[in-house]
Amino acid sequence: MTLVAVLWLGLSLWIADVYGNYREAQLRGQALALAVTSAGALTNALSQRLAQVRGLAAFVAVKAAENQPGEIEREFPVFAASYYQQVPGIRNIAVAPDFVVRLVYPRDAGNLKVVGNHLLEDKRPGFAQTVERALQTRDLAVHEPLEMIQGGQGLLARQAVFVGDRPWGTVGMIFTISAMLESSRIGILEGYAWGLRTAAGTVVGGDAGVFAMQPVSVRIDLPDGHWDFALAPSGGWRAAAARGAEVTALRFGLLILGIGILCLTWVALQRRETLERLVDSRTRQLTSANRELERFSFIVAHDLQEPLRSIISFSQLVERGLSAQLTPEQRQWLASLGTSARLMKALLHDVQIYLGENNAPLPRRQVAATEALAIARRKLNGRIQQAGATVEAGPLPMVWADHHRLGEVFVALIGNAIEYRSLDRSPVVRVSCRTEGPFQVIDVADNGIGIEETYFDRIFEVFQRLHSRNAHPGTGMGLAIAKKMVEHLGGTIRVRSAVGQGSVFSIVLPVAPAWIANARSEQM
Repeated sequence: MTLVAVLWLGLSLWIADVYGNYREAQLRGQALALAVTSAGALTNALSQRLAQVRGLAAFVAVKAAENQPGEIEREFPVFAASYYQQVPGIRNIAVAPDFVVRLVYPRDAGNLKVVGNHLLEDKRPGFAQTVERALQTRDLAVHEPLEMIQGGQGLLARQAVFVGDRPWGTVGMIFTISAMLESSRIGILEGYAWGLRTAAGTVVGGDAGVFAMQPVSVRIDLPDGHWDFALAPSGGWRAAAARGAEVTALRFGLLILGIGILCLTWVALQRRETLERLVDSRTRQLTSANRELERFSFIVAHDLQEPLRSIISFSQLVERGLSAQLTPEQRQWLASLGTSARLMKALLHDVQIYLGENNAPLPRRQVAATEALAIARRKLNGRIQQAGATVEAGPLPMVWADHHRLGEVFVALIGNAIEYRSLDRSPVVRVSCRTEGPFQVIDVADNGIGIEETYFDRIFEVFQRLHSRNAHPGTGMGLAIAKKMVEHLGGTIRVRSAVGQGSVFSIVLPVAPAWIANARSEQM
């Protein structure tokens, strides 16, 4: 009991730590979703403002191309006023022919300070470089957030205007960053701290300390750079993960569960024999239920084949009886119906074989593997000749099997070798044998396209295919049935392969018959 208590205490601490990590990961996922939403809102606010700059550039470019400077001066106040009313937080709208600021809006004292400023000769850090980037890219260039001549921090965006290939000048707008953040409603994030900074590390808004709190981060792309938006719980991730009703419920639940486990341990020690009998009884019930389910599935697979035969027959009768009246498309429909029905019939047939294998009797004598291979070759003769394949076989042993099972296994393996042959060489299949301790191994080697090691287990699963049915027809059950047959005989099937070189499927059968091995295991 003491050992159980100590183990449970250690397990409880481990569970609490694991849940804390899980809860933190969950919070990170929620925070990331919130950060993506907030960054999207900010991106929309930025895009709306940058679109205004592009619109102003287009207006000026048209007038400049028409060589109407007077029109620009006359229409600019009206054009700028409409922008000023549409978007909150515009501090300055400027037009700079020959890169000298001539027109500004609104014409207040702060904005008038920039009139006459030659942008390419501006000595303030980054101003001239922003204009040069706009000239080089012929697109928008965004300056780092800065203190403007007008006072306050703003976001400056400029776009060069060209008349043909000649630079005419630039247009630009300054947006109040606080107004842009307010319009995107980033500040309304209860329980979270956030920060926004440029690629150069300049803090645009929020709390700069967030970037040291292992935040989730979302990139906001700009025309010539990006910003990083970071988000984290106000008190840190661990503190946030430790809060909430779920954590309290977990701790209380672990305490109650620990008490319960101690009680159950004591009861289990007293009732061990009773529980063992109960487990044995339940095992028998489950075995019986499983057999009944397999029997039911076998009957269903058998009985469904009759309706499928009727579907195939009637579709053929319709096609022959109405042949002159059917359009090519309708014939294609009937052909697809017949193909699907035949595929379904083949699937049900393979399901019957797969389910019926458990109840098939085990062989009581040895057979020559050479005879089973001959049966398989006769069944596959048409496909072998059509593919121009060669099947070579060395001496094969006597094995504890039957002709039907082993023949079907050979049909599946050789048929697959022909189906998945390489297009640049004739298919060759070599069948040989060897001994591995108490097992006889029959190798079926081919020179086909090979199989990636990742799929070695998957190819033996029911209905698993590595290629589309259009490329390689079949039910996807051949290898699964083959492996189940060999396992029923007490052996297994292994595969090794190299892509582009071929595959080797090994049929591993025990030297002693499976019915003797089963009898020994039942006695033990």
